[in-house]
Amino acid sequence: MNTYSVTELRQKTSAVIKAALEKGYVHIIQNSKAKVAVVDSDYLTTLQEAYEDYLDHQVIKNRRDEPTITLEEYLKKDTIKP
Repeated sequence: MNTYSVTELRQKTSAVIKAALEKGYVHIIQNSKAKVAVVDSDYLTTLQEAYEDYLDHQVIKNRRDEPTITLEEYLKKDTIKP
């Protein structure tokens, strides 16, 4: 079983945590709707890293179309000189 009610979470917290550790995550149901998920810490870290990689890819993709300048042009514009 990958879903638990809020009542089961209160009564069987250890079992819910154990299931989340074994399966990676479990859903908590309230009023017949999935409200939250309890996830294994390693699983959460993996999800966060994957999301950060996705965001990095989007930034790179969006910046490909931006105009660029050469280093020499940048240095000419740079007002801070050593």
